[in-house]
Amino acid sequence: MDSRFLRLRVENFRTLTRMELPLGPLAVLVGPNAAGKSNVLRVFEFLADVARAGIEATLDARGGYEEIAYRGGDHTLSGMHISLEGLWSEHASERFPDEYTLSLLRRRVAGDSRGRYHFSRRERFVLHTEPGAESAFDLFQDTAAVDSAVPGEQPSRPPEIPRMATGLQADTLPLPAGGPSATAIRGLAKHLTDVRVFDADVRAARRPSPVGFPGQLLANDASNLADFLLELRKDAEAWSRLLEDVTALVPSVEDIDVLPSRGHSDRVGVQLKERNLRGRTSLADASFGTVRILCLLALLHDPNPPVLTCIEEIDHGLHPHALELVAERMREASERTQLIATTHAPVLVDQLVPEEVVICERDEKGASRIPATSTELIHEVVEASEGLPLGELWFSGALGGGR
Repeated sequence: MDSRFLRLRVENFRTLTRMELPLGPLAVLVGPNAAGKSNVLRVFEFLADVARAGIEATLDARGGYEEIAYRGGDHTLSGMHISLEGLWSEHASERFPDEYTLSLLRRRVAGDSRGRYHFSRRERFVLHTEPGAESAFDLFQDTAAVDSAVPGEQPSRPPEIPRMATGLQADTLPLPAGGPSATAIRGLAKHLTDVRVFDADVRAARRPSPVGFPGQLLANDASNLADFLLELRKDAEAWSRLLEDVTALVPSVEDIDVLPSRGHSDRVGVQLKERNLRGRTSLADASFGTVRILCLLALLHDPNPPVLTCIEEIDHGLHPHALELVAERMREASERTQLIATTHAPVLVDQLVPEEVVICERDEKGASRIPATSTELIHEVVEASEGLPLGELWFSGALGGGR
């Protein structure tokens, strides 16, 4: 079974007051600044940190519940809900998907004159580990309810658990370690912790990086670019295609080397062979756009990506002529990893089909509308326009998501 996410639902996370977003192979979020595009990516970052560090540590790192809850209106809303549908147990399907829901609840303590609040979490897992059967696991304040279709997973009484523990972390749920439900939940947790929210830091990418371990992913900020390219070179086909694309988009570059850093045997750096120039050009001396292109193409040519890759402002620093090829590589990469990207570039949107475009807006109350326009309506507008490109239609305002 190929694990993947099918749908994301969010209530009251930052500007996402009520969002339901289908997740196909490729989704490009397009809209003006502050429309909420990046907040969709932040949801996955949040879930990844919950799986990695726990609920309380994740909230503390972000300044508390009040900092991530929707801040429109006169007061902080009392509940936040994030739900994922997908395939991560053996017998799940698009018709009968697995589900994970995290609810964070903030209630004022009754009769407390100091205005204190009671904070709690609820979690729900729905799995399909047996043919034609569904198992459900609910975490309340300090107990878990287990309704499993798997023999031996049903406890004799509701077990006690730590009040703010997450079922995404090992041993929280009272399930046999090698059983199908525990295995499926561990799989979901790993998918979440592996999610990349890529926003290349060109300064960091320029520096030599320590030599890491085989199979290491490109870091979210591309700070290990040199080490990642060293590993990528072992895949002859992936490296050849990367080099072909880089030289196509940056014609002055003829070759790419990854060499030990001078004076640091445990570090490697990137050197470019440039046409008609003697010697090699360190990545520290390359242009912003060249480094950005190299980071992005390295990501898109990764032969072993995680289940989901998110890319912040994919067009940032790229010449418009590069975006046609980038769109092709995104579509190819989406056969190996689900892709969510944000963009402001009509030229990039021109290369997409309606099923790949998510129009984003923000209303007068500060809440995001995502998607602001249905795929069916996008098809209707394209047909009425007699085939004008999607980017041109979006930029003109015909699809919503105004500038």
